[in-house]
Amino acid sequence: MKKISKKERLFDVKRGLMHRQGGKGLRSSEKKEAPDSDSKGIGESWLHENLNNLNIKVDKRNQITLFLPEVMNFSNEYEATALNINTIRILAKNSNSKGHFKLVAVNFDQLYKISTSAALVLTAELSKWDDEVRQRLCPVVGNWDKTILRNFTELGFFGLFRNSKVVEFSDEKNDTSNSRIVKYIKGRCGDSDKARILKESIIDIVGEVVNKWMFLHGGLTEAITNVGQHAYPSGSGFLENEKNWYLTGAFNKVTKELKIVFYDQGIGIPRSLPESEIWEKILMYFSRLPLTERVAARKKDEVLLKAAVELDRTSTHESDRGKGLQDLLEFIKQRNNGYLSIISSRGLYKYELVDGKEKVKTEHFNTALRGTLIIWNAQLVD
Repeated sequence: MKKISKKERLFDVKRGLMHRQGGKGLRSSEKKEAPDSDSKGIGESWLHENLNNLNIKVDKRNQITLFLPEVMNFSNEYEATALNINTIRILAKNSNSKGHFKLVAVNFDQLYKISTSAALVLTAELSKWDDEVRQRLCPVVGNWDKTILRNFTELGFFGLFRNSKVVEFSDEKNDTSNSRIVKYIKGRCGDSDKARILKESIIDIVGEVVNKWMFLHGGLTEAITNVGQHAYPSGSGFLENEKNWYLTGAFNKVTKELKIVFYDQGIGIPRSLPESEIWEKILMYFSRLPLTERVAARKKDEVLLKAAVELDRTSTHESDRGKGLQDLLEFIKQRNNGYLSIISSRGLYKYELVDGKEKVKTEHFNTALRGTLIIWNAQLVD
């Protein structure tokens, strides 16, 4: 079968979209059906807006296959990574609807490099989709890159799917990777005890108990608790089975870097702050800025993230709450090298410590990440 070029694929998709709307460009002999009441819904609008930046294939029944890019991470490939992940979230909502563009496959064949954080978020979105279609997804891995296959196997990716086959690696000597990934943990509101599972898994791949683990545990417990209180608030449209969080870790044997990644699929920190206990302090924080910066800051997610991290979080008046992010920062400070990165909505906040020198970075993205991603990295060299 002749391979379809990207140009031809885009033409097919655009033609399909025009056909749905009864638009121009159709032959006169083709029937123009009246559009559905939701024919210009979010899924179709998303395709219109992002078609040129996505690699997709659509068939005559409006069934879409999404081809992932070659590289996915949230550092230098953020926009492409977030765009593809959001496409899964948006199109998967039409999985059980008739007459809509619907996602039927996500193709990994071109993917050859992915970060631990991007792998966790991708796994979370595919898990959400699998729940939508009642656990009917089945990975087709025949053309996957071997490193990608190994990483997702270690992550526990294939355990998601009822119909997936067990992937085995017969020759460990061919494994040139210096990193080991912890099998992901999926939890719901209140499942803070699952942080202990991560600790046991980290000890397995590191080979020893991690010093100052109490700070990591405190930060993880805070993040998990916040899921129930802030990420999925009542009235936000989330069903109970959608209120999940995901957690994993990785360790590089050469650099001795430990990375912990936490992700929830909720409303995001910037949207949750106005209802939080620290909103008054954030407003005071803004009031000290020059007028032009103050107006801009109210609209920028990255400034809200910076304020949420750096302001005193003890306003809940509970001695054991409110210091989770500070605990994560303290773990990095104890090591003298590392970083804490938070991505939520369109904002990034990153605190980095290199040989004792602090650096804070904030950034605004064009594409929003739906939920909150927390990444912390520290060197385990005493």
